[in-house]
Amino acid sequence: MLVDILSAANLYADGVKHVQDRREQWLKKHLELKDHLKEVAEYLNTNAAYKQGFFVDTLHAFDENINGTSASLPSITLRTGPMPMLVTFKNALGEKKEFTEDGFHITLTPTITGQVIAFLIPHKSELNKTPPQYITLAVIDEPGKLTMEVADAIIIKGIQMAFFSSFTGMGEQPPQQQDENAPAQPMPAPHSRNPIGFKLHETTEEIK
Repeated sequence: MLVDILSAANLYADGVKHVQDRREQWLKKHLELKDHLKEVAEYLNTNAAYKQGFFVDTLHAFDENINGTSASLPSITLRTGPMPMLVTFKNALGEKKEFTEDGFHITLTPTITGQVIAFLIPHKSELNKTPPQYITLAVIDEPGKLTMEVADAIIIKGIQMAFFSSFTGMGEQPPQQQDENAPAQPMPAPHSRNPIGFKLHETTEEIK
């Protein structure tokens, strides 16, 4: 019986080893991923028809209590720059206000377990009354087995979903899934479809 109890207690040692192994895998793999995503960003910045700007960031886990970072927990993000929403407000004094939409973020970030989660932060703007929720794109149990082909598939899925959270795409219908038996893919909530507020505005001055 004591041997069985010891075997149960040793699950912790096995678990710690697995966590450390996954973290070491990610420390190596995130460098390869960073270089690959830089190539992707450069290609899109050169060839994309609409150039909102594509960027790659490396971030580290941060503790607010001591303002410290952990070099062993880096994340990699592909993000876009802000996009003008093509609407301008102007008052009688000539003051103007224009709205822009923040770009999306596709982030691959390690968890405390050593696993890596890929998630999407959708587009948002000041016109949004409800902040968008993060959307999980994938969970990678063994970071060392992540291939750049799989990373590309995650990026494609993330960009497609991000489009439907943008003012440029939220009025479009997402494509139908090929496999009717497949579980439905989560789509960003239409948080930006809130109508723009209108007021009765009486003036004798022509507003151009």
